[in-house]
Amino acid sequence: MENLGNLDVLYQNYLDGTIDRRELEGKMFNAILENARNYRWFGGSEGEIVDYLCWIYPRLSRAIRQFKGNGAAFSTYIGALIRYSMKEYKTDQIDHYITECAAWATHSMDIEVHSPEFGYPESEEGEDEGKPLKAVVPRELFKSRQILLLILKSYYFISEDFIERIAPYTGVELEVLKLMIEKLHLYRSRKEEDIRLFQERITTQFYRCIAWEKRLKILLPESNRYQVIKNQLERARKRLAGLRKRFAKLRMDATHRQIAEVTGISAGTVSSSLSTLMAQWELDITGRPVLKGKIRKKSSWEPEEIRKPPGRC
Repeated sequence: MENLGNLDVLYQNYLDGTIDRRELEGKMFNAILENARNYRWFGGSEGEIVDYLCWIYPRLSRAIRQFKGNGAAFSTYIGALIRYSMKEYKTDQIDHYITECAAWATHSMDIEVHSPEFGYPESEEGEDEGKPLKAVVPRELFKSRQILLLILKSYYFISEDFIERIAPYTGVELEVLKLMIEKLHLYRSRKEEDIRLFQERITTQFYRCIAWEKRLKILLPESNRYQVIKNQLERARKRLAGLRKRFAKLRMDATHRQIAEVTGISAGTVSSSLSTLMAQWELDITGRPVLKGKIRKKSSWEPEEIRKPPGRC
């Protein structure tokens, strides 16, 4: 290492009791810092030099206790410690830089994908403003109760705006529908927290895979470290696939019993209604629901407020 000979004098003063250990550590820090400035470590960047010395400071403290002499000078011992630790520090900094760049690059793409679309000019007459959703299929094919149960079943994915627009089709008041959904969030708060934590684990593992990929690209295929990083990447990908598979099995929808509790309908009726509705529909190749066959006529359990009066079309 560069000129650190004055550390021998400081260490001898410590052994003689002239200075205590805390004072020795402080003077060692200043001596190494001055040496780093003179020899322009890290390209002369003062900030990086100080960061490195703060990072290695605990090791310097341990080195004072562990140094036995055995014919070697204290300055030589500290110089070797600094030389090898600097390589480790630079490697850690490169890994951190790669990880950060990979994370920000991936995050920026995610922001671009989810950024809001450009606004389109509103219609001159404002026909669609504040109106309910336009039905994808004829309204007659659905019962109000079926729509209500579907909304509650999928409460986790529904936005505030969608609730306001779908409410006229559910057969209940908007405030009542919001209250039902709030109760479901309350009943399932613990489950929702588990889902959120699981999503964070998947996100973290995804960024970890991206970081391993970035590290692998800067290495030579014939090097030993390349194979080590490649193995790490394969394990990270396998773990990510396992997490996603487990996440796909998590239930994000409300149970029939929970829906029954917020609506006052029996759990058996909820199950029967949803099962009947699901049996009548299937997904096409685009993932959109399409009608399988003929819709049944309204059943006798349909609520009075949405049942059509006799003799009226």
